[in-house]
Amino acid sequence: MDTSELNPLELRMTKPARETSPAADQDTPASTRFSLDAWFAAPENPIVAHRAVLRLTYVIAPAVVLMSAVARLLGVAIPLWLITFQGLVMLGATWRQERLLGLGVFTPWMPAAHLNLGLLMLTVWVAFSGGVQSPFVWVYAIAIAVYGILWGNRWALATATLCSLFLVGVLGLMQMGVGIALIGEPSPLLIRVYLVSYIGMFYLVAVVAGVLRRQAGEIFRLAQTDPLTGLANRRALRQALDREVARAARYGNPCAVLVLEIDRFKTINDRFGHLAGDEALRRVAATLGASCRASDLLARFGGDEFVVVMPYTSLDEGRRVGDRIRRDIEEFTLLRGFHLTLSAGLAVYPDDGETSRDLIEAADHAMYRVKQRGGNGIEVA
Repeated sequence: MDTSELNPLELRMTKPARETSPAADQDTPASTRFSLDAWFAAPENPIVAHRAVLRLTYVIAPAVVLMSAVARLLGVAIPLWLITFQGLVMLGATWRQERLLGLGVFTPWMPAAHLNLGLLMLTVWVAFSGGVQSPFVWVYAIAIAVYGILWGNRWALATATLCSLFLVGVLGLMQMGVGIALIGEPSPLLIRVYLVSYIGMFYLVAVVAGVLRRQAGEIFRLAQTDPLTGLANRRALRQALDREVARAARYGNPCAVLVLEIDRFKTINDRFGHLAGDEALRRVAATLGASCRASDLLARFGGDEFVVVMPYTSLDEGRRVGDRIRRDIEEFTLLRGFHLTLSAGLAVYPDDGETSRDLIEAADHAMYRVKQRGGNGIEVA
């Protein structure tokens, strides 16, 4: 395996920037940017999900204030001072919660409180722009879609219920004389029609968001999985290795990378056929899964090559893990009387490289030295 021939897009490995956030290791590099990868992985990491909501708030809250100002200029008697005050409260709460997340503090009430605070602001906005006749009622559906995609089906349905209650609250406010109807006093029948149609829309959006979350999550999972072995593929390896190297650089922890290649794999294909070669790959992958630790990432790099990323692992620990893997493969992986063996190369951050690419190259070169000696061994970079 010559890493010089790899597609740069497959191994986009750059020198990690050091970060100072105390809680930076609670999410991944993908979660620090506004990306679909982070969104659809969010239910498995509530901190990522809530941080995405907070960042959206920095956009939505000023947008509501701006639209209220435009509506005021157009003659709608919206209390701009109240909307602005609520917007400032939202932004202040968002800033405070981001600080708490930065300190590693997260509790389940935080997303629920933030959601209700946002719905309260939206309710006042809707009440003074026409009530159930307001052209802005549909904005409730944005909150439902966001929470559905980020948190899953249960949160989507819960948010739809909250939005329905807040919309009913709009009617209560208007009956108390708070708020303005756009076209006089609507008939009770018209109000019920509006209310039922909007509530139906809320739950429809909730169901669609939940289905979208599940389907898109499955697509992203398949996009990061090798179909033959079920291990992570090269794309997932790149992301995980970038993350672990960045974390190691941030906190000064070691990170070990093990590159493994099946010995005499071409002989297996030539002697038993390519289906037997596929079976050998699956058996090696299964043995790797049983031999490695839960914290290790296993990936099929391509062909008969595998990579194991071992966070917080020193040189001696990495050598012990690699030697155990090699022995387990030799002892337990038998194909038609043919014992499979592995050649392994080990590299550790930062001694053998300070970037993901350097670590892969160092481990790869060490592995080839084992190959030159006849295979079935482990070499340190």
